[in-house]
Amino acid sequence: MKRYARSIAAGLILAACTGVVLAQGWKPTRNVEIIVGSAAGGGADLTARQLQKLMREKLGLDFASSVVNKTGGGSSLSYVYLNQHPGDAHYIALSLQPMITGPMMIAGQIPHTEMTPLAHLFNEYVGFAVRADSGIKSGRDFVERLRKDPGAVSISLSTALAGSNHLATVLALKTAGVDIKKLRVVVVAGANESIAGVMGGHVDVMVTSAASQIAHIQGGKLRGIAVSGPRRLSGAFADVPTWKEQGYDSIYANWRGVVGPKGMSAAQIAYWDDVFSRLTQTPEWRNEALRLLQDPVYMNSAETRRFLDAQQQELRAVLVELGLAK
Repeated sequence: MKRYARSIAAGLILAACTGVVLAQGWKPTRNVEIIVGSAAGGGADLTARQLQKLMREKLGLDFASSVVNKTGGGSSLSYVYLNQHPGDAHYIALSLQPMITGPMMIAGQIPHTEMTPLAHLFNEYVGFAVRADSGIKSGRDFVERLRKDPGAVSISLSTALAGSNHLATVLALKTAGVDIKKLRVVVVAGANESIAGVMGGHVDVMVTSAASQIAHIQGGKLRGIAVSGPRRLSGAFADVPTWKEQGYDSIYANWRGVVGPKGMSAAQIAYWDDVFSRLTQTPEWRNEALRLLQDPVYMNSAETRRFLDAQQQELRAVLVELGLAK
């Protein structure tokens, strides 16, 4: 029995050592490029630069790194560039929801299955708001009007059709029994234009990231009627109920993560698993996420792959219903 116990202990030690060797079996030997599919100064770019800073200052990683902006095609060009370096873990890219929906709608875009998922970094939730003096008093009131007439309320979206704000809207309203094919939506260039439309009385309801609405809710110019998260947000949104609180079982997150090129080895994946696991536990990362009303939900490579597969299945169904995908 003692010999058996010693054998088990030896096996566990060997397995642990093997894991360490695997994690240490690859590390960067030259500059690491963190690729972003949008321009400098945007949300994804700021996330990449935060990653870069914390890798150096808090994790003490000594490799050189650079943030490389590859704009165009709803981030798709960044994934094209990434996959020009198969099996090379010196190239990693910020991943966003269009990585899932883009290939469903546009032929030739690279599907997520042709990349290596490395991490899910955080969730960002969507806010639904109206002008402070609007007759729409709650998310439930909004839904009831749309049930009677899906075109009765105009909805401003600060992202394109099939973008995060559109998806948050149609998933919530579909759950509530609204005919999502008959909604009256107005797509605008960004959150500021959406806010201006509601404030000017040109549209009834605006749908943007919750963070973009904070100042106007605090200033009493907007009233939040719902958030897409699993729980209430803090600060200005503390009094804004979730869809679930209002009787509709809908949760939607606009997430950000990291992918690598296709063909990465187990040792390369293990290296980045270790880096992102430690980085997302630093107080600096978590505090910045909470300040921006982000939910710092971390998933490792394997968990992220399962998450992306599930996202593809869920979002394809609703895009097909809307006639935006086949």
